Amino acid sequence: MELKWLEDFLTLCSTGNFRLAAEQRCVSQPAFSRRIQALEAWVEAPLIDRTHQPSELTEAGILFQQVAQDIVDLAENGKNSVQAQIAEDKEKMRFATLGTLAQIFIPGWLKTLQPFIDANQFSVRTEYGTIADYFAALADNSVDLFISYSVPEDSMQFDTALFTSLKLAEETLVPVASPNDDGTARWWLPDNPTSTIPSLHTLSDASPWPIRNHMEGKYRNLTFKSVYDSSIATTLLAMAVEGFGLAWLPRTLITDELANGQLVRAAEKADDIRVDIRIYRCLNYNEPRVEKFWKVLLQQEKTLPALAGA
Repeated sequence: MELKWLEDFLTLCSTGNFRLAAEQRCVSQPAFSRRIQALEAWVEAPLIDRTHQPSELTEAGILFQQVAQDIVDLAENGKNSVQAQIAEDKEKMRFATLGTLAQIFIPGWLKTLQPFIDANQFSVRTEYGTIADYFAALADNSVDLFISYSVPEDSMQFDTALFTSLKLAEETLVPVASPNDDGTARWWLPDNPTSTIPSLHTLSDASPWPIRNHMEGKYRNLTFKSVYDSSIATTLLAMAVEGFGLAWLPRTLITDELANGQLVRAAEKADDIRVDIRIYRCLNYNEPRVEKFWKVLLQQEKTLPALAGA
């Protein structure tokens, strides 16, 4: 059964005339008649009493008319819904980012861009496991843009022939932990503690590169044990406050906790990690909405305020 057969049948119901119905359906009368016959063969019952002029519905035709109308309406409504969703998705800017940046950076950043952009629909995905997974999503056009802490251009994930990037802001990541009873740091990294340090980060590819690189580089002589890991900064903050381990957290996120003593530094300010927040795109795709958005970012690159410590 084909949808056009039902539409033919409904047109014939309204006109009662094969010639007029065929004209309205933009087919020849013989072709129109064959399609009505095909529908009757599918229903396995005659739908039209051809002995009358104008044509009349048989008893089966009367029963089937509402069924046909319901099917046609359902198909049309479904088509309209899909087309509306596709049109909406075509206008939506699709971001991928780390969970932390989705919380503390993207909302404020988008607000600063609103006077300069036409886009007002966004999706933000944070479910990709590793940085390589995020770049793979860019490469297969699952997302338009990827916002991340800077990724070294000589890393395996970053192909300069395939991806390009812009700097959006700067951020300061501070090593913190809950204090001892006397208010001192539970772990003071410059003292090179020999005991194992519980960490709220892993040394896997899923961990933000700047933190992993810092731990593996400057503190390669220390022993860290991952006790909890999350891409959600507020979760790491809560775990640090509860004393589960050490974490490098965005300075803007922990201002109150440092002020009221819930958290203390685990190293001097010189050990803070200063890192760029960058936005990446794949050069294989140049949808107009992405191009327009990227041009705005190019204009704003030198004027957008740093997230922290600029």
